[in-house]
Amino acid sequence: MTYTLSDNSSHLYFLAPGSQKSTGRALSAFILLLLFVLAGLTLIKAMHMSPHAAEQGYQGPLIITKGGTYSGNWESKDSDVPAIDIRTKEPVIIEYSNIRGAGHLIRSIGYSANITVRHSSGYGITPTPYSNYEKPRRFLNVDVFKNIVVENCYMENTAGIYLAQRYVGDGTPQNTIRIRYNRARNIDGRIYNGLAKVQFVQFNYRGEAPHIEIAWNEVINEPNNSAVEDNINIYNSRGTVASPIRIHNNYIQGAFPFPANAEKYTGGGIITDSPETDSTMATAYLKVYDNQLVGLGNYCLGIAGGNNIEMYRNRAIVAARFEDNTLYSCWTGGIWAKDYYKLNSTFKNKMHHNTLGIVGQTGTWRNEIMDSTFVAAETFDNTILPEEITPTLEKQEYELWLNKLAHNNIRLGPQPSKATANKVIDYK
Repeated sequence: MTYTLSDNSSHLYFLAPGSQKSTGRALSAFILLLLFVLAGLTLIKAMHMSPHAAEQGYQGPLIITKGGTYSGNWESKDSDVPAIDIRTKEPVIIEYSNIRGAGHLIRSIGYSANITVRHSSGYGITPTPYSNYEKPRRFLNVDVFKNIVVENCYMENTAGIYLAQRYVGDGTPQNTIRIRYNRARNIDGRIYNGLAKVQFVQFNYRGEAPHIEIAWNEVINEPNNSAVEDNINIYNSRGTVASPIRIHNNYIQGAFPFPANAEKYTGGGIITDSPETDSTMATAYLKVYDNQLVGLGNYCLGIAGGNNIEMYRNRAIVAARFEDNTLYSCWTGGIWAKDYYKLNSTFKNKMHHNTLGIVGQTGTWRNEIMDSTFVAAETFDNTILPEEITPTLEKQEYELWLNKLAHNNIRLGPQPSKATANKVIDYK
């Protein structure tokens, strides 16, 4: 006897023998539908589409081979396959888009890239097994480049922005790096069965580049929902004498080991780093100023190598307690400088006029300035807050940040139209 589901309930209704003719028509229609589906699956196989098919509303991975402006929703559920792979040196703009990836979200390898990403959102999704080398969920991963702009974007559970190998631009303001007006939540280095060291921003390029700016970004990392190393790491990369790299007016909250209660942690806030290179190739010509650093493990501002670096007018507040009032297990500190690699490449540095309130590890002492900092950087006129440093004080710092944004008419993250986008403001 034939049966079907009623349209109005979850009960099964048996059809009488007199209904078998209409049932036959229904069965024929079902067979036709089944054949249609099978044909569709055969077509998908012929098109070599990934078994990790894009969800409704998202297209599968995109390969860009020509310059132009691109808008849409793209994803890759395979850590080996970037959601967007840019294979051209022509200028590419990605705007008003959503991108999701189990590996790199946007990648360009070997094409002297000229890439602008604006008013777009990027999300890290569950990592999968990968081949050859680690593929963390970088929002943007580029090796050779002429110009990189990331503005008014939102990033969640991504591994941030990584610029490596070589700057090949012409030194004009149109060939530089600008990372501004972005919001990031939970920078996350987790990969399949492991953990990669990732940052909100890391520079690891060779060659001096002028007009670089990392400014007006909000980065918030939550304990156990993030896995960030340094939030900003400038690694063997250089500005110029006339135009130093400017890192300013950023709000950075949270830097923790994973899991968050672990004792060992080598990450933190903003750092310059220069291993295995001499003073002519080391990180150099930076100004780091007017940033706010809140609730960070290990350190807030650091110079592990490099020269002609100035860090000033920053605010660092660390109560070293989680929301449940338990203490951080890892080291906590304020500012420090050291010729860490003993290459005599660390000199002509200054750390001054910073406002600091840092509770040291175990919660029984204060640790604003590392004792030997003056050896590698002139250290003067820094203000140590006299009051008790508490989680309430950390929360007040975020209110200061919101007020600063409002005062300067700065809008973070994707904006719905060009009319509400930020005007370009040059803060010295």
